[in-house]
Parts: sequence; structure tokens; C-alpha cells
Amino acid sequence: MVVSRFAPSPTGYLHLGNARTAIFSYLFARHHGGKFILRVEDTDRERSTKEFERMLLEDLTWLGIEWDEFYRQSDRFDVYKHYAEKLIESGHAYPCFCSVEELEEERKRAEEKGIPYRYSGKCRVLTKEEMERLKKEGKPYAVRFRVPDGRVVVFEDIIKGHIAINVDDFGDFVIVRSDGTPTYNFVVVVDDALMGVTHVIRGEDHIPNTPKQILIYEALGFPVPKFAHLPVILGEDRSKLSKRHGAVSVRNYREEGVVAEALLNYLCLLGWSPPEEGREVFSKEELIALFKLEDVNSSPAVFNRDKLLWLSGLYIREVLSLDRLVDEFIPFLNEAGYRAEKEYVRRVLEKTRDSFETLKCGVERLKPFFAEELEYSEEALMVLENESSARVLWLFLQMAQDVELSGERVKAIAKEIQKRLGLKAKDVWHALRASLTGELEGVGVDILCDILPKERVLSRLTKALNLVGFQQG
Repeated sequence: MVVSRFAPSPTGYLHLGNARTAIFSYLFARHHGGKFILRVEDTDRERSTKEFERMLLEDLTWLGIEWDEFYRQSDRFDVYKHYAEKLIESGHAYPCFCSVEELEEERKRAEEKGIPYRYSGKCRVLTKEEMERLKKEGKPYAVRFRVPDGRVVVFEDIIKGHIAINVDDFGDFVIVRSDGTPTYNFVVVVDDALMGVTHVIRGEDHIPNTPKQILIYEALGFPVPKFAHLPVILGEDRSKLSKRHGAVSVRNYREEGVVAEALLNYLCLLGWSPPEEGREVFSKEELIALFKLEDVNSSPAVFNRDKLLWLSGLYIREVLSLDRLVDEFIPFLNEAGYRAEKEYVRRVLEKTRDSFETLKCGVERLKPFFAEELEYSEEALMVLENESSARVLWLFLQMAQDVELSGERVKAIAKEIQKRLGLKAKDVWHALRASLTGELEGVGVDILCDILPKERVLSRLTKALNLVGFQQG
């Protein structure tokens, strides 16, 4: 059975690159009818927090990622201790009593010679008696893996192809720190092996770790899984995607009101080539059916924020049901301080869902439907202070008093006002928009009047006239 996993560290927000790794691992397991494991790698005690873990789980759930098994590495220290002792007993690992100062001195000498640093191996030749004596003296020690000399580790990466790395490049490495905490390259092997992981899907920055891990698999007698290293995601300037490119975490886009399925959909298209060229919208079920690791490109993908927002807008306009859109929209509305009946929100969105790309932008754009008091932009005030605008509003008030307002009725009244005052159409509509929305751009006045209660329309017109001190003479 195929088993894949996602193994994040709860040391920060879920980065888009890590989210894509989770998605690809999840889709691969589901495509093959296998198991998907979520394992929180929280052995970094200083940086890992429960709050980041909580947000990590929430964001994965929001994206639609479901896991079959869940683990925390901090709950498994006894397991790691057992396998570290096995490696020492078999001679594949040894205690290293070198102090921080000694190791720093070695590092400095390597720098002076202009060569990459690798541990000298001075403790690998200690006799058992010497080790026991140092332990009795209470000297702290780490545990290092004994790397065989001259070995070239070779593996076939599903995405990157043939990879060969000489172990002389890194030398004996630490698998347990002197404080007793195990290191990444050690625990990841123990966990993946004991959890039956068959395919390790992760970012290409882990390629240098892979030969170290393969050596540990072999030393413990575990089968080596298949590896698939995903290319990095770049910003539009072709540098690695980072905070200088703006929002780079799932949480950022979730708080912006990007549709979850749109983000999932977009991240899938970063580096994966679906069999149907030109198609860009896929349901999760379709992605599961179509996804193959062999279709992942080996070259970096470029993140385009505008494309993501366009896709989110497409989901809002065409994919989400109206009921789902209302349910997703209301929390953003409430967060902005607005309250409205659900049925009223539904009527608003039914008419306006094609005018925004994120839910947060939707609240901003649609605030004339929900605000009790308008704020007027400088441009809107300039329009209202024009005498012709005031006459438009005064005449509209007179003509609207005894009729039922609707979008069509408003268009008819506007046309009549234009004719009576000899104005251009835009002058009439600018005056109405400025008084009813406080802006010169935004939702259509006819749509607004279709939905807003008539008394609110009339009160806004009256307030605008009072604001500029208009008096009919």
C-alpha cells in the first residue's frame, strides 16, 4: 500500500511551499488509495509552539486536507532513544565528547584553509574504556553516525532523476545532541520506517539530507522509501518566494478571504502539469483522479498573486453555491463591524458576486449595502459640492417620493433628470453614486437601489444635500 506523509515543524505559519508539499503528498496517497500521515516535527523545543501547531492543523483542514494518522515527534522520544542505542551497539554510531569550543576551532581551521568543514572524526577512534571513563567523569556527549569512507550514495528521484552524492562531502554527523534531543535526519528515518512510509515527497532543499538518511535506513535494516523532491516556488522576480514578495502563508490568504478551493487549485498548478492543457479549474476529486508525481516539473514554478486572486474571483462568481458564499462571507462582514440578516446578505451577493475576488475585498466593495453611516471620499465630496449635482439629488428626491424604487425605476428617473437639467449621463450618475456610496467607483447605483430599503436611499440623498448646504431657490 502507498503511504505518504507531510511532516511540518510548528515554528511559524504554513508557508505556501510547504502547503503545496502537503497537497501533493495528500493527492498522491489518495490517487493510489493509500494512507496519508500528518506528523508534527516539534523536536525543536525553543521554536516549536502549540499555537503554531493549532494554526497549522486549522489551515490544512481549511484547505481540505484530511489525514489518516497523526503523530507528534515530542511524544516519541523513547522510540528514538531505543534506535540510537541500537546504532551505538552495532557500531554505526558513537558518543562524541568534543566541546563546542573544540568544534568551533575545527571549523575555523577549515575556513582558513578555504575548504568545507566536516567533523574530524577524532571521537570515532575512542576505545570503549575511554568512552566509559569520559562518561563517568560526567563529560557531556552527542551521538554521531559513523559515515563509511569513500561511499557514493545513489538514488533515483521520481522528479529529479538520478542523483549521486559522495559521503565525504559531509562526514560523521550528529544524530542525538548533547542535551539528549534527537536531530532531524535521525528521527525522520525512524518515523518514516516505523510508519510504513513508501514515498517521501518534500522540497528539493532536502536533497542534501537524503544520503545521510539512506545510510541510517541501511544501518537499521529498514527498507529505503522512494523519494520525490519538489522544485522551489519562486516570486515573480525569480528569487525564492519569501516575505518580501508579500503574503506567503496560507494564513495570510485565508485572512484575505481567498476561497480555500481556489488556493488548493492554484497551488496544484505550481509545478504540476495536468493532462488537460489549458484547463485551470479542478475539483478536489478531479485532482485526486488526475494527479501523478511523474507529471510534476523538475524546474521551479513562479507564484503569481494576480493569477491566484483571479482564480479566487472565478470561484466566487461561478463555482461556489450561493448558500456557501453567504456562509463564507458573513464572518468577514461581522469582523468588519457590520451586521445584517442572512437573507439580506444573500440578496446582495446574488447581485454582486461578480464584482470582487476575495471575501475581504467584497466586504469593502459592498459596504454601501451594510454601512449605517457613509464616509465620503474627497473626490465624492467635490462632486457633491457642484451645484448641478445638488440639483440632481433634489430632483431625484422629489421624483422618488411616491414610487417604488427598483433598478429599472432608478434608470428611468436618472434619464428624466438628465433631460430636464440638460446634463450628461455621467454627471447624473456621479452625483447619485457619490451620495449613495460615498465613492465615485463601486457597485452599480441601480443594483444598490434594487436592494437597499427605500427609506435608506432617501435619507442618504437628504444627508448629502444637507452636507453641502443646498437650498432650493
